[in-house]
Amino acid sequence: MIRTVREADLDALARLWQELAEAPAAEHEAALRHCFEALCRMIGAANASWVGLRRDPNEDPYAGWRIRALDHFHNRERRLALGQEIAERIAQGEIDPHVVAVARHAGRPRCHLRAELVSEREWRQSWTIHEAFREERIIDRLDGGVPVGADCEVHFVLDRRAGEPPFAERERDLLRFFLLGAQGFLRETLLARGLIHAAAPFSPRERQVLALLLTDASEKEIARRLGIGHRTVHQHAEAIYAKLGVRGRVGLMALWLRHRRAEQADPGAPPSAPLRLAEDMQAGS
Repeated sequence: MIRTVREADLDALARLWQELAEAPAAEHEAALRHCFEALCRMIGAANASWVGLRRDPNEDPYAGWRIRALDHFHNRERRLALGQEIAERIAQGEIDPHVVAVARHAGRPRCHLRAELVSEREWRQSWTIHEAFREERIIDRLDGGVPVGADCEVHFVLDRRAGEPPFAERERDLLRFFLLGAQGFLRETLLARGLIHAAAPFSPRERQVLALLLTDASEKEIARRLGIGHRTVHQHAEAIYAKLGVRGRVGLMALWLRHRRAEQADPGAPPSAPLRLAEDMQAGS
């Protein structure tokens, strides 16, 4: 058993895994925010971020990994703007030692304390922290990632501010333990944004329409709820179906159902097997 993860931690993780597994497909955004809140409470973080990464065939210090989608618990609008700036600076070739270190470990489930990724000097040279996030007074960061296929990853990033202690081994292992047991939920966060099984990512409006297409609401009802025209909803729906390669709403529902059935049948990391996950963590550490 992982010594740093306590019995109470396992109980809390089991509850969170179950809550995320039972969340309706149409409520994936609310489920992610619930996940943020639970992780910040359990791990003791000032903020939490979700990052969807895709790898392009580029030879660069980031091994081709690029930010394709973001979400945040607190300071959401400001952080989304900063995330766009960071993505653009990376695309332009600017080097950040902390981000490079995260990319270096891609390809396996992992979670790292800041000190395990970069030295204190490199951390102080990280412009993503000391320029973009200076106003938030971030003094420490915890990063955990899970690969989904060969060219896609999901990351959760947790922050602590000045006046709080740095993250310790317990918090690192708790985040990695969560990631290992929530891989079905993590894949669905990518699916809902068009980062897997889709020809292109979904726009913010398409994501709103998609969530309602996964309910029993008609297109007219969706238009009324979103305050847009029925024709506009239909155009968004057709774009969603085309990106996913499905024939209409029945095909969309069938895709989501197949996805969820596949996750339920996957024996790799069920919430009911915490001991097996602990053994996996030890083997991978």
